[in-house]
Amino acid sequence: MTNMGAPQPPAPEASNSSTGPAPASWAAEAARVLARIRHRRPLVHHLTNYVVMNWTANITLALGASPLMAPEPEEFPAIAAAAEALVLNIGSLRAGDEAVFKAAQAEALRHGRAVVVDPVGAGFTPLRTRLALDLLAGGATAVRGNGGEILALAGAGTGRTRGVDSGAVEEGEVLEAAQALARRYRCVVVASGPVDLVTDGLQAWRVANGHPWLAAVTGGGCGATTAVAVFLAGSVAPLKDATLAMAVYGLAAQRAAERTSGPGSFQAAFLDELYRLGAGGTGDAEGLSILPGPPHGSRER
Repeated sequence: MTNMGAPQPPAPEASNSSTGPAPASWAAEAARVLARIRHRRPLVHHLTNYVVMNWTANITLALGASPLMAPEPEEFPAIAAAAEALVLNIGSLRAGDEAVFKAAQAEALRHGRAVVVDPVGAGFTPLRTRLALDLLAGGATAVRGNGGEILALAGAGTGRTRGVDSGAVEEGEVLEAAQALARRYRCVVVASGPVDLVTDGLQAWRVANGHPWLAAVTGGGCGATTAVAVFLAGSVAPLKDATLAMAVYGLAAQRAAERTSGPGSFQAAFLDELYRLGAGGTGDAEGLSILPGPPHGSRER
């Protein structure tokens, strides 16, 4: 059993109250949310690893939001007053980062902003696991990680994470861990994999959009975290909007792969497809593959 953490105030709109019926049309709902993002152009504050900084900034822009990469704590009060979402990505941990992450988190929560944690490498080193759990205990709207990271945070064992990548994991095991983690920290949990799992602890969605080339370029998972943060900026339905974020992200990857020959050309085409769906507003979201997962308390046989 992992450390439950100290009691914390609920993160903005990050509770099981987000559970609700599926939209009549996921494609139509995606179009509505993307139009909202395009119209509002929310500012998304990133504290992220330097390997993916440029990539995630471009993903933010392509989806219609505005990125800000600003790690100086003196600026956090002013930034939190303006930014609608905060990404806490622990990929490039350095001395002093823990205090910086927690300072930004506190300001974002004080202003009622969405906080999205990316627990890069949780389960690989004790430091990463502890810090990710501390950030969840401090208050988060959502956490997005791979299957190995989610299992580690839920206390389902270490050794499933290889550096920043996940080893082989079973979908049912990951879903059970994700639901437990969501209930424990009152947040939405997104577990990336061949099929992405999104849950608030009571309701779950399975997202089958995506392409293997997302794992062949640096930052495929970190980019998904950015997409979740963009969709949660100003959201009143975090479970639904996190699910849509993963589906739209995966759909763009599928469309990009159809017209490219490998990971290099795929990267550029992927940004193009995200832009058509998001900032450009010229693409449709037909083809989203979102199915209900088993609710809490039931098991797939």
